[in-house]
Amino acid sequence: MKAPVSTLLILLMVQCAITAMLYWPEDMLPTMRDKKPLIAFNANLLDEINISDRHDNEVILVRRGEHWILPELEDLPADDRMITDLIDALAYQPHGRPVADTVPARQRFHVAAYHYQRRLTLIGEGELLGTIYLGTSPGFRRVHARNDAGEAIYSVKFNNFDAPAAASSWLQRSLLQISEPDHIKGPGFEVSREGNGWRTPSGVAPDRRELDALLLALASQQIDGVAEEDDQRTLAETEPTLALDIMTASGTERLEYFSLDDGRFVYSRKFPLFFSLSDYDYDRITGIDASVLAAVITVRAAPDTGENRP
Repeated sequence: MKAPVSTLLILLMVQCAITAMLYWPEDMLPTMRDKKPLIAFNANLLDEINISDRHDNEVILVRRGEHWILPELEDLPADDRMITDLIDALAYQPHGRPVADTVPARQRFHVAAYHYQRRLTLIGEGELLGTIYLGTSPGFRRVHARNDAGEAIYSVKFNNFDAPAAASSWLQRSLLQISEPDHIKGPGFEVSREGNGWRTPSGVAPDRRELDALLLALASQQIDGVAEEDDQRTLAETEPTLALDIMTASGTERLEYFSLDDGRFVYSRKFPLFFSLSDYDYDRITGIDASVLAAVITVRAAPDTGENRP
């Protein structure tokens, strides 16, 4: 008695599946190797990252507690989010199968020990944990990468622009943002938070639009970087265009704004260096109308018609 047609079809499908598994190209079969990250050690061991580029620029990032700092910039805070993204790309992102593993390919993809776009030296507790080379880009937000411990070259989701070899590029841009001030004093005005509103020393409410513009500017200002060495010296001997004394729940802050021929700058006494600002952020704060914030009311005299002259 013949087996039902459906049973024969099932057996045929099973045979086809077995044949495909036996003869399918190896580089198209998923393996456990596809799920490995670029580095094998625990990323929590990292406490120092040295990044250098092909032009011999170099930056050192050091972890202090839960945050990262820049030793060559007076221990200023680094952008933790940028560093987290970098570590995630190396330690947690599956790299897939290698695209090449030969010496000529290292040169072609710029991931050789002597020819690279970026070299990342990873250190933990004073010990070298690994070295990663980042090279050319095979596509949008992808980069060729190689762990110095092996020959294989991978294509990983990352961008060399996100691993700059300049300390100022790693600065925390929101370093001087003040989101919830309680008191602001500047030349010609002074305002304090009272409950849900703001008042001047005379008890008058300042113009809400002008106040909101100042609060938004303080809460969103972003530093562009650190002033050049020559500008640092000049700024130290220059009077600020505007100085604001700001009180928050955590203490008192003083921000001083400067304008030189080659840029706009800001200084906080909490940090030892002057920072560069965009013209946009500088103008938003220095362009505030102090008389409006001070709620100064100007009474305009009536025109003289001559009727009351003797």
